[in-house]
Amino acid sequence: MALADRTFSFRAPAQLAERLRIAEQAYGDLARDPATAARITRELETELLRRLRRDPEHAAVQGQVLRAVTEAFVGAVERAMEEDGLIDELMAFDRLDTHGEEERHALLRASSLSRDV
Repeated sequence: MALADRTFSFRAPAQLAERLRIAEQAYGDLARDPATAARITRELETELLRRLRRDPEHAAVQGQVLRAVTEAFVGAVERAMEEDGLIDELMAFDRLDTHGEEERHALLRASSLSRDV
């Protein structure tokens, strides 16, 4: 039996629409990594549970539930994007530091060779 479509709506800050669009696009890429997908799921579940504990009556109003789910999803994806960005920055720093360490070792070897001569 086919279900009838229904439109749901809720009030939210204007920028939520853009944040949701970005989160939806990013989620496809982020979810390819099982660990990241699991992290987003945990973040989403945790945020929803926090909201329900703060206001148990929140779950009785469909618009509030939909807004909470939407905001929790957007927040979880944004945190994953930030974390991935930080991980990329740390990996880039580590590569740079490895390069610097190689240079230091080469200079030390050159320095010790020049003393031996």
